[in-house]
Amino acid sequence: MHNEYETLEDLWNEDPKSQKKDTLSSVIGSKGSLKEQIEQIKTAALYPENGLPIMLLGPSGSGKTYLARCIYNYCLEQKLIDKNSAFISLNCAQYYHNPELLSSLLFGYIKGAFTGADKDKKGLLENANGGILFLDEVHRLTEEGQEKLFTFMDSGEYSPIGDNSIRKTSKVRLIFATTESIQSTFLPTFIRRLPVIINIPSFSERPKQEKIHLIDDFFLQESKILKHTIQVSKQVISFLLFSNFEGNVGKIKNIIKYSCGSSYAKMKDKKIIKVRISDLPIGSTEQLKESMYHQISNRYQDKIYDYTQPNLLTINSKEQINLRATYFQFVNEFKRLELGKITTEYYINDMMNNVNLLLDDLVFNSQINSNESLFSILTFNIKSTFKYMEENYGFEQDGNKILSIAHLLYFKEEQEILINHTEWHSIRPKLITFIDMHMGNSLWLAKRMLAHLSERLDFPILDEDLILISFYLNSVNIQDVKNEIKSIILAHGYSTASSMANIANRMLKKKFFQAIDMPIDTTINDIENKVLDFIDNNNIEKGLILLVDMGSLSELSVRLKNKLKGPLLLIDFVSTPLVLEIGSLLLQRKNINEINEEILKNIKINKQLVYPVEKKKKAILTCCYTGMGSAIQIQEILHNSLNHSSPLVSIVPYDYHSLKQNKQKELPFQIYDVLAIIGTADPGIEGIPYIGLDHLISGEDIEDFINILNCNFKVNETQLKKDLVFKFSLKRIIEKLTILDVNKVLTFVQDAVDKMEERFDIKLSNNKRFLLYIHCCCMVERILRKEEVDMQEDIKEFIQKEKRKLEIIHFSFSEIEKEYTIKISDLEIRLICDIVFND
Repeated sequence: MHNEYETLEDLWNEDPKSQKKDTLSSVIGSKGSLKEQIEQIKTAALYPENGLPIMLLGPSGSGKTYLARCIYNYCLEQKLIDKNSAFISLNCAQYYHNPELLSSLLFGYIKGAFTGADKDKKGLLENANGGILFLDEVHRLTEEGQEKLFTFMDSGEYSPIGDNSIRKTSKVRLIFATTESIQSTFLPTFIRRLPVIINIPSFSERPKQEKIHLIDDFFLQESKILKHTIQVSKQVISFLLFSNFEGNVGKIKNIIKYSCGSSYAKMKDKKIIKVRISDLPIGSTEQLKESMYHQISNRYQDKIYDYTQPNLLTINSKEQINLRATYFQFVNEFKRLELGKITTEYYINDMMNNVNLLLDDLVFNSQINSNESLFSILTFNIKSTFKYMEENYGFEQDGNKILSIAHLLYFKEEQEILINHTEWHSIRPKLITFIDMHMGNSLWLAKRMLAHLSERLDFPILDEDLILISFYLNSVNIQDVKNEIKSIILAHGYSTASSMANIANRMLKKKFFQAIDMPIDTTINDIENKVLDFIDNNNIEKGLILLVDMGSLSELSVRLKNKLKGPLLLIDFVSTPLVLEIGSLLLQRKNINEINEEILKNIKINKQLVYPVEKKKKAILTCCYTGMGSAIQIQEILHNSLNHSSPLVSIVPYDYHSLKQNKQKELPFQIYDVLAIIGTADPGIEGIPYIGLDHLISGEDIEDFINILNCNFKVNETQLKKDLVFKFSLKRIIEKLTILDVNKVLTFVQDAVDKMEERFDIKLSNNKRFLLYIHCCCMVERILRKEEVDMQEDIKEFIQKEKRKLEIIHFSFSEIEKEYTIKISDLEIRLICDIVFND
């Protein structure tokens, strides 16, 4: 498969013959519902000597005989058997009432073995020597027949009927098929001789796209037989796709054969014969009343099948072409990222752009009747899911998001696109890990959204859709959705918990509390399961507050502490005043430690703060005086540098001001064993080494940093030094933070900082100068993007008090204002002043 294509059509219509495929790999479903089965079959066929016996298990008409023939062709292709070897098939059901005749057919007989045996007769085992013997409906074999057969499977020898002293041998590959339960039908001794049992899904169990491929293939076969182009109505396609026939694939094939024959009888003199609902066999039309064809047929188009141009089937709608192209780009561009041809930022931005272009095209350039049944169902359920997301996770819904996802699911039709990409299975886990690292919040929300939709619409969650939705959500700025402490009120009674939660949420004007109402006979096991279910479906990194109305905290904390993903504050004897008190602390953005210390100091209540008991993972915190953006970039550079040395250490960006104010009370110190803090300003936490980013850049503290790591892990010092020296340069950090010309903006910022030093008659430390470089470069880009900084309540008072300082700073940066045609606000000047004059 190529990596580059001239057009989207070239990508979609790539000639499958350009890739050499074996017969089994060409079976419809070989990369889908039959993927595991095909691999098992190949393993059995390639096994030394005569391969391994294979049992095909599946309902009538599911394709067992066809698959047996494919196995034979595969053995020929792989030169496992001679090109002249036989494929012999026997349906054992034909001889169910005459087991002696069946045995004589299988094993042969000698003259005089029974009445009518007037000469020696070879059996099928001998005729199939060197080839394949396929026994269909093998459950019809008597116990005696099974015993004879497994004796042959063990020894490779058998005796013809009539003389047990004769020992014959045969090198034959055995394939069995049955529609019955193996355990209840076969002797245990026979089952033990079946190392490979292959389950074949029914037509209704196949993915929708495989059903369409099967239908297409059958119509194409009929076109070839009738030597006519066949046009099939969308109603017929829809009926075949959604009707549930007992005969499965075989029944579908027969209906298609009859329908094409019926149309041919009427139109054989015409160039194109048209298959309509009226051409279906009378017996099958009874199912029309029960099928959904009138509801969903508008999703499909009339199809043309021409045996002279089979590739017509691969010419899909522009929606399908664009879908495939976008999904394939996830993998192809990620390969370029792994090779270092593009940056992480470029990949994320490019993929977000591609996703939005795809969704915009589906919404604005595709024709869908908004009243069409399936689209209405999709839209309704997506609205419900978005409402659920808003209520539980603060994710704001709007019509654009709903329409975008509805169109995506409508046109994708649950098909798995990337299963056809040769490198999807190897890249999938790495790509999802990458998204979790760089867009973890978006991935988490996408999982919740698709899980909720999956339950309502009964469709599977595909990793490829999880990836696309993650990029989409990341593009609509949902970064702060989950970063809050979660709270549950869990109380006995019909609406006790709900009433308290509703009152508190209304009074606080924010939905802090969720409620779980329980029957009076609820057990501690029930409570544990409720909490664990909540933990599984919510992010509780910041903590979970559980308010209960029963005195069982000790037991509950013991049960939960080994299963926690974050801190849990348990509080007993819940009441409305207690809920409001906690809500007021949440409004003040107190962390869970502060809430635990402050909650109702003057009232005696039972409470426990429980942390996960597993061994704390090592971590390095990154922080920056100017905000989280720079801390995250430092995290990324460190992560990439340490990836070769120690995957066991987490790099956690954190707010500098919170660290400076609350020290080791902050959450990272409860969850991690913090080894060091790296940043642009020292938060001054006793016992935790701090390394300034300027010292890493100068190389001054690289040895100290490596020594810290060496005390906890075995690191590759030489490689780590190279990575740190290369990646921790001022230019590279600013390149990651901005899209500006680094040399240009740094020159102007350096001049401005020099002017400040001269006019204030001060000498800035290397650390402050370094911090100013980063902050001011980011400031220029922030102003160009028209992004605002947080309002400062005391700004007017500060301007009056520090007027002279602000004037000097503003003068020093006047050249930057002229060059970039921007206006640096008093709020921005204030931040620069803080960096220069605050310790």
